[in-house]
Amino acid sequence: MSRRFYYVRVSVLSLVLAGLLVYAALDRARRSARREWQRPLSVALVLLQVGEVEPDALARLRERVEHLEGVLEREFARYGGDFRPIVFQQFGPVPEVSAVPVPVAEPSLWQSLSLSLALGAFARDNDRAAGLTSDDFDGKIYVRLSTPRSQRRSLVEGLGEDGGRIAVTSLELREDSADFGLFVVAHELFHLLGAADRYGPDGRALLPDGLGDPALTPRYPQRRTEVMARGRVIEPGVEVPPAQLEELSVGSRTALEIGWLSAGGSSR
Repeated sequence: MSRRFYYVRVSVLSLVLAGLLVYAALDRARRSARREWQRPLSVALVLLQVGEVEPDALARLRERVEHLEGVLEREFARYGGDFRPIVFQQFGPVPEVSAVPVPVAEPSLWQSLSLSLALGAFARDNDRAAGLTSDDFDGKIYVRLSTPRSQRRSLVEGLGEDGGRIAVTSLELREDSADFGLFVVAHELFHLLGAADRYGPDGRALLPDGLGDPALTPRYPQRRTEVMARGRVIEPGVEVPPAQLEELSVGSRTALEIGWLSAGGSSR
């Protein structure tokens, strides 16, 4: 290898690395800017069919998306917001064309990078199928739809990039579970915005931050469900899954993590 060729190769690799670093810095800045809430965030909601779905259930889910926007606007207003903070754009439903990546329990740095790349490939494949051609969204949530296997509802943790742009969740959909499904969508969206789970290893709500209304007197039964918890607390150790979007509550700890509340602030 000639010295000239060596220097050219090093220069090219240096330019590529510099370009990647600039892109990473700009992407990080854009993701951070989401939590400044200077404008509504635009979120793609991509519906993927992994099994048969009842048409009435699907129609109910789609028509309730706007209601979810309204509920989030109500919660935003409690922290001083004066506009609709989240606007969803729906795509699909289309058959899932690329299998969702499978995470490992305790990933290494390399495994985390591999999972992120696989998640990006999953998104690109299914974007093409759903006709999603723009990357100008603040986040993209992929909802894998199938028919219910039982009557039991439970919040299933999805797969996504904490603080990132892509999240995937699965939902066994029936007509009376549309609101529950959109609660799950909000949960995954808030993960993308930096919110942590408000429940412990046993799945029970952490007290008091996992309560929908921690100031309620008497405390139980709770009337609302913290968006980052799994259920509405009826009494200590007893919870039920959220049934209506009106139950959704964004607690002060969650609001602080996503930028709705400054340190030392309070809800209205």
